[in-house]
Amino acid sequence: MLKQITKSTLLKGLLTLLSIMAMGIIVGCTSGFAEPFDISNIYYNYTTVSGSDGEYVVITKHLVSQSDVKIPDAIYGIPVKEIADSVFAEDKQIKTVTFGKNMRRIGSNAFGHCTNLQSVTFNVSMSDIGDYSFQGCTGLQEMSFPDHLASVGRGAFYGCTSLINLAVPNGIQHIGGMAFGNTAWLSARAGDEFVYVGDGILIAYNGDKEKLKLPKNVRLIAGAFAGNTNLKSVTLRDGLTAIGDMAFMGCHSLTEVNIPSTVTEIGSNAFYGCSSVEKLIIPARMEYIGPDAFTNCRAALFVKEGAYAEKYCADNGLDCFTSK
Repeated sequence: MLKQITKSTLLKGLLTLLSIMAMGIIVGCTSGFAEPFDISNIYYNYTTVSGSDGEYVVITKHLVSQSDVKIPDAIYGIPVKEIADSVFAEDKQIKTVTFGKNMRRIGSNAFGHCTNLQSVTFNVSMSDIGDYSFQGCTGLQEMSFPDHLASVGRGAFYGCTSLINLAVPNGIQHIGGMAFGNTAWLSARAGDEFVYVGDGILIAYNGDKEKLKLPKNVRLIAGAFAGNTNLKSVTLRDGLTAIGDMAFMGCHSLTEVNIPSTVTEIGSNAFYGCSSVEKLIIPARMEYIGPDAFTNCRAALFVKEGAYAEKYCADNGLDCFTSK
């Protein structure tokens, strides 16, 4: 008898507790007495980061597969500004993505191989789409970027074979190597010797010349000559500011290339596998050289004493010839 009474009492207590909790949730959601319940955190795992402009949310994992993904403006009042690497990768259910008004950056491979993704809506504040962020999204047909977008990452839309309509703002500052490689949009431009986006960003060279002089208006080379085994000599012009990611990667027949004094950046894998280049003179004003820029490239590197390039050689175990 004592056991039965105890169970009954416990059951009543549990039911009472659940009723109180339910009332608390209802009050919190309807009266403003407690903080309103935000459904956003049901769909995502996230972390809060402190930045120069205050706290913001980084979405680190999505928990519920959805056909229409809507990234919220904020979670519990903290703005959502970033999606971490590979968060939605290979989710075959996603058809549309809409980014909240505070979103700034999409991580590497964030939506990679979401093969049923058809539509992406950016907000006006988006500044950076990460490396390989939408690679392999074979259902994506159209893409229009915000006017003030600053950067499209390396391979961001590589393999989006249905992507035929593409609008890139003129003010864009950086395009990663092969960002639009193997897309219908790029294939449709196979008849153009040089393919540009933005203001003087060269993303593809479709010619077959062995010796080439680059046009004067090119200010950045973004993977344009990657895998070109026909090219033997290229003359780069003053005004070029960056030899970007994968610019000459795999150009194993290339023997001569100059780097103008106006160049301040050499991207990752820029001269990877250029096994026939004998000499590269690195300008004194160089500010950045990416990882593996000269891997499997036997060129002798000539740098200025005390310049950034000298330190890069030392940090990466490269033999460089130094001059004052």
